[in-house]
Amino acid sequence: MNTRSRPVIRLSDVIQNAVTGRRFLGSFQSFPKSNSKGTKNYKAGRESKLMGKPLRSKVRNSYADMLGSKGSLVGHSILRGQTLRRSFLYVPAHSERFINKALTSTADCIVLDLEDGVAESQKNTARDNIRNLLHRLADEGYRPGENKGAELCLRINNEGWLRESSWRREGTENIVAPTDTLDKDLELLGLPQGFRLTVVVPKANNPVNLRYISNAVMVKRLQHTSYEEAIAHRLNMIPIIETPHGVMNIAKYASFGGWFSGMVFAAEDYCASLGIPRTEDYSNMLFARSSIVNLCKMMGLSTIDMVCQDFKRPDVLLEECNDGLYHGFEGKQTIHPDQIDIINKAFSPRPSEVQWARDLLHEVEKRPEDGAFEFNGKMVDRPVFRKAENILARCKKIIEFEEARFQTEEAIEAAKEVKEDKVFIEGVESASQETHDQSVTAEGRRGYGK
Repeated sequence: MNTRSRPVIRLSDVIQNAVTGRRFLGSFQSFPKSNSKGTKNYKAGRESKLMGKPLRSKVRNSYADMLGSKGSLVGHSILRGQTLRRSFLYVPAHSERFINKALTSTADCIVLDLEDGVAESQKNTARDNIRNLLHRLADEGYRPGENKGAELCLRINNEGWLRESSWRREGTENIVAPTDTLDKDLELLGLPQGFRLTVVVPKANNPVNLRYISNAVMVKRLQHTSYEEAIAHRLNMIPIIETPHGVMNIAKYASFGGWFSGMVFAAEDYCASLGIPRTEDYSNMLFARSSIVNLCKMMGLSTIDMVCQDFKRPDVLLEECNDGLYHGFEGKQTIHPDQIDIINKAFSPRPSEVQWARDLLHEVEKRPEDGAFEFNGKMVDRPVFRKAENILARCKKIIEFEEARFQTEEAIEAAKEVKEDKVFIEGVESASQETHDQSVTAEGRRGYGK
């Protein structure tokens, strides 16, 4: 056998091609840069070919970009550029009162719920409330006392069980929502005001489902805005793992690193799909939870743990928070505003941890030539030094986030002044341009008369 005729296949090349060279874009479908039929035909066709052909992304990063780096050593996703997601508050969107109350809460993420928290008869009302909120935020901005720092999310009605053929219009290759309910949900994401929303995808049994949602949203966006404007805003998604299908497909998400920024574990649906009770020590969910944590830590993404249903038992909530924290989760879902402060505190560095980190790093500065030494009765070395650095860096980012969280009267007045100045300047520039045009026209007429 002539072994020299065989192609040389390197494992690193396989990983790079599988993850970055052969994957889809997150919020839009990419198209070839050149076209033999000409630029005009290419521009005319790129908006109509929203089909699922894997092309190279030049705007998304994947975990393959981190191979060989030390990015995973920082531990927490906010130290790798992700949004802070300690408290993940679900708000049934059919109630304006619930929405307004959530906007004044201290939640890191406010999830406007269209799925389980809303009855079928109330879903249209919920969509109207969300649409009104988006228009209000776009026109007026946040009001005094509202949590402008919170990430605004939308949980849609997704059916992860549907086959690929369900996402294609009969007789064509165009991507469409497979159900009327989901189609109406995606309409909100197609609005220019909806570009700010992060999409929470329930029953994400397969990461390919994210691609279909993304392409379907792109079709909606093109109905309201230009192609360039539509692709300029990345569609951010957070899948919910809540079935055995989703758990067994977790490894596949590694090839879709640019499509999502975090992952949620839903205990109730997961236990129901397995036909098991939710045990007090959570041991029967360890495999699923650990799989999510390990994937997300590898990729630098947020990990959000299960809901605590005993919202009137702060002791139970705190126990669950600590359990999630020790397993590597960075936040927790919540169904009641009274749970938020406990969750935020539990998933932040404790004062004792911060003091320990400061003392250790101070000792490191005094002993630059020692790679390892005894500190507080324990032997410490570089991994422990790095842990202390990460604690202080995370604490600093959390403090900065919380200081700028709420909208103030002063900020609103300052924004109004900037807006008025901008309108004034645009008016002056417009008047100046008009005077210039008139002058040029008059000059041309005199020259013609000569």
